[in-house]
Amino acid sequence: MNLDKAVSVTILLIIPAFNFSSAQDNYYKPFNLDFTREAIILGTGTAAAIASLLILGSIEPLTPEEINLLNPSDVKSFDRNAIGPFKEDHAGDVLLYTAYLLPLGFLAYEKTNRDFLELALIYGEVILIQGSLNGIVKGTVLRTRPFVYDPETPMSEKTTTNARISFFSGHTSMTTALSFVTAKVFTDYIENNTAKILIWTGASLLPAATALTRVNAQWHFHSDVMVGYAIGALVGYFIPELHKSKINDKVLIMPSYNINRPAVSVRVKF
Repeated sequence: MNLDKAVSVTILLIIPAFNFSSAQDNYYKPFNLDFTREAIILGTGTAAAIASLLILGSIEPLTPEEINLLNPSDVKSFDRNAIGPFKEDHAGDVLLYTAYLLPLGFLAYEKTNRDFLELALIYGEVILIQGSLNGIVKGTVLRTRPFVYDPETPMSEKTTTNARISFFSGHTSMTTALSFVTAKVFTDYIENNTAKILIWTGASLLPAATALTRVNAQWHFHSDVMVGYAIGALVGYFIPELHKSKINDKVLIMPSYNINRPAVSVRVKF
């Protein structure tokens, strides 16, 4: 074997060790984990969660005297028609719990299944950030729920701390965040445009239905669910976006094992 061929063989043997993707495990990973980034997200989320619990735990319920002073005309006209008697919102609860189960779909799809542990961490970060942010805002704003303004609602329901945390809607924001993170992950793995449209349509409609039930049950004003939807969408979309693979993770270097004509092919995934 002459020197040129020896060098060629050496290069061909070394290159696979430096591939960004192994030739035997050739697939594109849309998302990646980074220790520093995860530490920042989880650390910030944990601190926010503790702050949320402390803030919510310090809320004092309204007294009957304060409730009797409430006037529906003080509510903005845009929100006023949400006022009505208290009733349980079982439909909203079901929709929320359904959203929590959506990411289990990652197990049913081959490409997301093999990355399930990474995706589960991203999913957990979404829940942590969304829940903590919602708790902090609820406990700081202290907006009275619509049913508290209604004379038919029992005083026992009005004089709870829960009656003071209307803004912004936790059911709507969490359902939106979970729907959007699921849609974001799936549509970054698949290439079929029709499937992407259907996924995003479903991800948009589920929290919209949740928002509707929360208003119809007099648990939230229109502005509560609108803001909740917007914030949930931002969290659900951008937390996974922070984990998008860099360009190096999208480059696949593949050597040609032809001794007479050594070559290297480079493929970039967009």
